[in-house]
Amino acid sequence: MRKIDFRLLGLCAIGFIFSGLIGFMIAGANNVTFDGHKHNMDHLDTAYHGGKTSHSETHAEPIAIPKNGLEPSIRAELQIDPVSGFNLHLITSNFTFAPESAGLKHKDGIGHAHLYIDEHKIARLYNSWFHIDTIPEDAKQMRITLYSNDHRPFMVDNKIISAVIELNTKP
Repeated sequence: MRKIDFRLLGLCAIGFIFSGLIGFMIAGANNVTFDGHKHNMDHLDTAYHGGKTSHSETHAEPIAIPKNGLEPSIRAELQIDPVSGFNLHLITSNFTFAPESAGLKHKDGIGHAHLYIDEHKIARLYNSWFHIDTIPEDAKQMRITLYSNDHRPFMVDNKIISAVIELNTKP
C-alpha cells in the first residue's frame, strides 16, 4: 500500500487556489466579466423594464424614436483589410457610441450596435470601426443594428434602425 504524501496534496491545493485567484485578478484588471454585460441595480429593477423580469423580454422591446430630423441613423461599409479579414466601418448620425454606459438607463441617441451575420449575433460594437477575421463563405447578409444603453433596439417608423450589407450576391 502506497503512502499518501499530504505535503504534496497541500502544495497542489495551495497552487490551485492561488492560480485561480491570479486568473480572476487578471480578468478583473482587464474589465472581463462573465455574465455577458454589466448589471446594476437600475438594470435589474423590474419597474425600470416596464414590469418585465426576463432579460430577453426587455431586449425585444424596441424604443420608438419620433421622426423629427434628429432620429439616429446608420450606414455600413465593409472593406477588405490589407493584412487579413475585413474592416467594418459604421457611419452614424444623431448617435453616439457609449461603451461606458452599456447596461445603464436609456438616453436618446446613445448606445452601442450589434453585428449579425445571417441573423446570428456576432458581436456588440462600441465604436465606428470593427475588424472581422472571417466571414463564412455561405453567409448571405450582414446586419448592424443600433441599440440603447439598456439593450433595446432603436426604431423609427416601425422599423428597427439597421444597416444591411448583402454578401454573396452572385446570380
